[in-house]
Amino acid sequence: MATRASRRRIRRGFAGLLACAALLAPGLTAGAAEAAEATDPPIIQEIPDESPPEIRPRHRFVFGSYGRIIAASDLDGGLGRSTNIVAFGPRIDEETYAELELRREDRLAAGVHSSVVATLAISGPLFHLDGDFAEQLAIRNLYAEVDGAMLEGLTLWAGSRMVRGDDVYLLDWWPLDNLNIIGGGAGYRYQRLLSFRLHVGIGRPKDPFYLQTRDVVARQGFEPANVAILDRPRVVTAFRAAVTPINRDDFGLKFVLYGEAQTLPAGERKLETGDTETLPRDRGFLVGAQVGLWHNRPAAEGPTGPHTERSFVNLFARYATGLAAYDTFASPVRSGSTRSSGNASEALVALSGNYERAFFGLQVGAYYRWFRDDEDTAFAGGAIHEGAINIRPQIFFNDYAGVSVDASYQALALARLDETTGDPVRGSIAKIGIIPFVSLGGRGSYARPRLRVIYSASFRDEGARGLYPLEDARARQSTEHFLGIGAEWWFDSSSYAQ
Repeated sequence: MATRASRRRIRRGFAGLLACAALLAPGLTAGAAEAAEATDPPIIQEIPDESPPEIRPRHRFVFGSYGRIIAASDLDGGLGRSTNIVAFGPRIDEETYAELELRREDRLAAGVHSSVVATLAISGPLFHLDGDFAEQLAIRNLYAEVDGAMLEGLTLWAGSRMVRGDDVYLLDWWPLDNLNIIGGGAGYRYQRLLSFRLHVGIGRPKDPFYLQTRDVVARQGFEPANVAILDRPRVVTAFRAAVTPINRDDFGLKFVLYGEAQTLPAGERKLETGDTETLPRDRGFLVGAQVGLWHNRPAAEGPTGPHTERSFVNLFARYATGLAAYDTFASPVRSGSTRSSGNASEALVALSGNYERAFFGLQVGAYYRWFRDDEDTAFAGGAIHEGAINIRPQIFFNDYAGVSVDASYQALALARLDETTGDPVRGSIAKIGIIPFVSLGGRGSYARPRLRVIYSASFRDEGARGLYPLEDARARQSTEHFLGIGAEWWFDSSSYAQ
């Protein structure tokens, strides 16, 4: 049975979402209702809405969503699970995750538009699986944005949000801009040629590296007072510039330059021994670039209207040093009172591509990453070499049904020794899968919703098996299966149309 606290948690999460709906709903009009019926796939390229302002609804309320849900078995009596050993592995054996978005949009004047966005995320396991009425909830977006209020083409925002660019779909990953921050930002676009973005925000994970609190004797009353001994948020400043020298409806070419600066103030925290540990000021920088090429080809009329075959390729590269080499929610320093992350660095390249022609489609995703930790001992830290490549061809039998074949390879090599064997840490996994599907959105690699059956077999080498504790069954399994049934969808989601 669910506890009262867990029930209250769920009710508060959905009550907050419904409260946002209550605030936004008064502007819903008949025109908004018609607009909400349209379902578009994620915008692969950055093309602003250039429809005349007079034909847009003056006020509208939009519900959007991204979601994937899966029920899977490992064909050995247990649940199906991901077998990835690298940071950004193939997503064929993915887990349940969904986002529910409420958005109020207003046309304040000619050329001036505003929006208020609230996105609630839900991750598994769901109640129907474990009987526990306590799903994992998170607010992914909660911000306000205005476009054109001060200058044509100028966008301003403030709040809490995800900031994303182009992704590698098969690896479920954004190689350049992929921020989760509370703060604000500005963007400027000049026609379809230039665009600039600047974002500044903070984050403070619940980790003793960033925050430490203690109960102390209160000056009044009998209850102890909780005070912050250490409180140092991570400040992230990000800049993105894009030039699109060719930006036609059927063909385009763009170049993107991206950069981040991250800082962390100094601080002191108490150890269990009672001593004080000094944490130094930390900082880091990241620079990246992207080249993108796309081609849209009008095709025959489909079940959802005129069908467009979308093909593209994106090549990414980035280099990071110091604090920026680590995830913004990670603790970069594990030990020592005088260490910083200044010696850490990361370099990576990534590729994302899609080709569509008639009833055939081909998706590609790949990356290689080199990472050097700040620790340099033989059994901790050192360098990491890892990468993955994933290819997914698909055939449509008609406008609704088809099948995909998924093939991938991933490898990991650490420049440190296994504490048990004393050998270098290495491992690789090959996967092969088949995905019969029904596409409710018609033909296209990114047409959704999609119902699907997923089968995948993962083949581990000896090194990959050695990454798990001896008590873990995966340490003895050279082959692991994944058989599941599920669905994936997206529509009208600002999180997937950056």
